[in-house]
Amino acid sequence: MIFSSLEFLFGFLPLTLAVSWLAIRVGGQKALLVWLVAASIGFYGRWHLPDLLVLGASVAVNFGIGQVLYRRAARPLLVLGIAFNLILLGYFKYAGFLAETVNAVLGTHYGSDKLALPLAISFITFQKIAYLIDVFHRRTSDRSLLSYLFFASFFPQLIAGPIVHHREIVPQLRSGRFGHLTRDGLSRGAAMFSMGLYKKVMLADGMATFADAVFNASAAPTLVDAWGGALAYAFQIYFDFSGYTDMALGLGLMFGLRLPVNFNSPYKATSIIDFWRRWHITLSHFLRDCLYIPLGGNRHGVLRRHVSLMVTMLLGGLWHGAGWTFVAWGGLHGGYLVVNHLWRGLRGERRPGVIGRWAGRVLTLAAVVVAWVFFRADSFGRAWEILGGMAGANGWAPQADVALLDSTAYVWEAVLLGVVWLLPNTQEWLTFRRPLSSEPAHPPLTPTGWGKPLWRWRGWIAPPLLASALGIVVVVLLATSGRNQPFIYMIF
Repeated sequence: MIFSSLEFLFGFLPLTLAVSWLAIRVGGQKALLVWLVAASIGFYGRWHLPDLLVLGASVAVNFGIGQVLYRRAARPLLVLGIAFNLILLGYFKYAGFLAETVNAVLGTHYGSDKLALPLAISFITFQKIAYLIDVFHRRTSDRSLLSYLFFASFFPQLIAGPIVHHREIVPQLRSGRFGHLTRDGLSRGAAMFSMGLYKKVMLADGMATFADAVFNASAAPTLVDAWGGALAYAFQIYFDFSGYTDMALGLGLMFGLRLPVNFNSPYKATSIIDFWRRWHITLSHFLRDCLYIPLGGNRHGVLRRHVSLMVTMLLGGLWHGAGWTFVAWGGLHGGYLVVNHLWRGLRGERRPGVIGRWAGRVLTLAAVVVAWVFFRADSFGRAWEILGGMAGANGWAPQADVALLDSTAYVWEAVLLGVVWLLPNTQEWLTFRRPLSSEPAHPPLTPTGWGKPLWRWRGWIAPPLLASALGIVVVVLLATSGRNQPFIYMIF
């Protein structure tokens, strides 16, 4: 079951909201938490029932270790807990990949069949590691089992983030807002969810058709087709992840919870550093706090900083997928970041002008699109064919009868480029200033450019009428589109 399925839209979500409304009135907050934990477990198990065993083991072991860490902050126990999570992730996600690599290098014949990957195992692992670290450093003090179960299973963030912290979620459970289904929360949440649903079903899944036509073709693409396919995938993953994030935050609002901001117009970034402050923000924070800084960060000179950046991004790429193409994607971004830091060191802190900002935006997007080729391609061979085409190695443009893409693809890409560069993002459209975050977003979620006039009308931009209209429109589009594809980040 995914957010864009009719089963979720017309079954699970209305039922969960209705029972939540009843539970808090009849049994109070405890009854509400019990219901939401049960509903979230059902939501997760509906995808693949045996995965509940993995989720249950992760939840139980980490809660037990956390309880001991509450009493005594023993570093060896923290290391043991982190090791458990990494071994669990490694067994399911990387055992087959490691066997394949060893066989290729040493000529051995170890079994390399890949296990079925439990849903969202990478997100679950990082969330539990963050929990143990928070307990160890005394950043959270709530020891309630029920609160922990809610934090570990709440369905809007369970399958593809954001990576939430115990210290961010549990204090909200004691607020007067949680669980009370207010008109404001429901209308804003429904509007945000609907916009995310539109992005996923109509934009991301629509662009997937164009991306697949190039990446799955047997022929080497020409320059025009190669760039068209790479841009199509860049927009596919952008609106897929942006759509999921909007839907998750919108669902949180419906239940009176504010989830961390995880997506802030990354294609408006004017540098790679800026890009990683906008794309998958909670993952960036996790990698920075749990990997980059412990490796030395920027405290031990330029060389150490660059080595730390490369290691962090290589492992970040591997987190996304068990394959060398993902490692290459992470390595490219690590190299981009090193070059960006070197350039900043040479240029100083001078702020670029309008032309400089737009040049940075174009260059950053081009670099990101090149890296997405490795992320999307199913092999290095296909990635090099696409990149060769982007460099013009296979000719400029194909003959009309053998073109991989038609003019429709390029029109849509031009439109979407204007959307991501010029229009306000969802938070700006809905005047949703900032969901709960452990630190300020970069840059702050305040309107810029065309978003400013809309900001002045925040009193009416997301009333129940708008939420209902958006919901009806999107559901009609969903029902007539025939598309119901899983979110890209669900497979990680």
